[in-house]
Amino acid sequence: MRALASAHAALSNGEATQPRPTMLRAEADSPDEPLLAAAVLPMTASWRGLAVVKLLSDAPLNRRRGLPAQRSTVALFDAATAECLALIDGMALTRIRTASATALATSLLARPSGRTLGLIGAGALALEHVRAHHHLGYDEVVAWSRTGARVERLAERVPRGVSVHAASTPAEVFGRAGVVCTVTPSVQPMVGAADVRPGTHINAVGSPPRPHFRELAEDVLSRADLVVVDAADVAIHESGNISAAVAAGSLRECDLVELGDLVIGKHSGRARDDDITVFNSVGVGLQDLATAELVASRARDLGVGREVAVRA
Repeated sequence: MRALASAHAALSNGEATQPRPTMLRAEADSPDEPLLAAAVLPMTASWRGLAVVKLLSDAPLNRRRGLPAQRSTVALFDAATAECLALIDGMALTRIRTASATALATSLLARPSGRTLGLIGAGALALEHVRAHHHLGYDEVVAWSRTGARVERLAERVPRGVSVHAASTPAEVFGRAGVVCTVTPSVQPMVGAADVRPGTHINAVGSPPRPHFRELAEDVLSRADLVVVDAADVAIHESGNISAAVAAGSLRECDLVELGDLVIGKHSGRARDDDITVFNSVGVGLQDLATAELVASRARDLGVGREVAVRA
């Protein structure tokens, strides 16, 4: 979380470069579902003499085939010499950096009272969010999933000392938790304004970087007192939650606050206890860079991984 705080601070201070990625779309698997066609998204960033390229392959229809919907590889480079310093499989790295960024947002935006974490979704990304928030003192979890067995599996894998309770509806999660993370790849919004209590902090992080995937209805963002994003330009073009709300007139682009602005104190964050705050994240390459640098350094210290000789 500290590494991501430094990275986002650098972005707000103009010390890091974060271009908006351009998605390369493949031919549709199904002519009836062109928006679900597989796509490749190269995500890049540079900071502190390093550069990263993450190649994300997103194939939503893979879920029907019993295959992972996303696969990715992260390459970390020395920006001056172009030497490749590390190649890292992106699956675990992406989950960890996503949950760490969410925990950072929670630490900056949630009310200090209450330590119940709500989850809409109970898969692998949900587990990482439980682990990340456990470090902040969240030891009670209320989770909803379309598949009840997933909540049971989640309860078996959480850190010791964390209790997991199943909710029957998403609305019940919001009724019992002060911080709610939506971690589903939903096309249709799962959460409406009527579900959200005053004072709630929402982390909407499950949608892939495709504008037609949405977890939050437009009225959630219109009701929110503060909407925070990874990087405004990326969110406006890649987040379905943000782009739909802007198109509907429920949210203005100029009202978006970047996470780094909270870290450096440029924006004060929550103003009142009853404010509704939202952190909407599709992830950015700078987060991958900060996480890859940390992972590569730890791997060298522990003597794990494999050294590969490449052309000088």
